[in-house]
Amino acid sequence: MSEADCRVELLDWGQAMALARPVRETVFVSEQKVPIELEWDEWDEASVHAIALLGPDFRKMNVAGTGRLLPTAPDGSARLGRMAVLSQCRAKGIGQLILNALLAEARRRNVRRIDIHAQLYAADFYRRAGFMQEGDVFDEAGIPHIAMSLKLISPA
Repeated sequence: MSEADCRVELLDWGQAMALARPVRETVFVSEQKVPIELEWDEWDEASVHAIALLGPDFRKMNVAGTGRLLPTAPDGSARLGRMAVLSQCRAKGIGQLILNALLAEARRRNVRRIDIHAQLYAADFYRRAGFMQEGDVFDEAGIPHIAMSLKLISPA
């Protein structure tokens, strides 16, 4: 997928909510059966949200996916999460564009390490981006996950 076909915008929750909510409810709640009360949390308001928009006419954009970058912790780490791409848009590079945008924002913020709880089926996607597995498989919301991290900046 090229930049001409897909644009990723970084937005605060006030701007992103109406765009991200339908994607996350479709992917996590409807497809993956995550209880809706687990999907929405206090971190949405504090996070920066990536929204992938499709279409040649940017006045009539279709949302294809989303992800979020949580605030930087005192140790210089930040967590990435709620990565979701609609089923009809998968395997087109949209997830990579979302990830790239969030990693670029993390670098801009001088984040040293990105942590993620990756769904097991998506672990190879994150490995290709340089993430390393940390620990064993665990259950989160009834779905197998693994903790992964990516060093962005070497400690001084």
